[in-house]
Amino acid sequence: MCFKIREIYLSDEPKGEGMDDVENFNTDVIALVEEDDEDIENGKKTVKYVASFFTYANIFELKSLHIKTGEYLKGKYFYAKNMVLVDNCSMENIKTVVDHLLEEGEFREAFRRI
Repeated sequence: MCFKIREIYLSDEPKGEGMDDVENFNTDVIALVEEDDEDIENGKKTVKYVASFFTYANIFELKSLHIKTGEYLKGKYFYAKNMVLVDNCSMENIKTVVDHLLEEGEFREAFRRI
């Protein structure tokens, strides 16, 4: 099966331009993927996939918050479906990671179809 990314959308983007903003952030990443489909006329269909991208720094911040709020057994664990950890949440970095996941054949393990 052939995959080709048509578009990538973020549910939220860092507001500032400083590195602190992109290095301590999380966002859902929606990828519109063109897939081969022999059952339709042009042989291609567009499918949506989603994964949640968190930065390493954001995980540490969430843990501190959860210790205070009592969530996740006071920070003893954290869970998110289809979680991908990255060093920063800039669009450029996210595109690089998504392309790499595709090249390595790991895209469908990290993302889920919606």
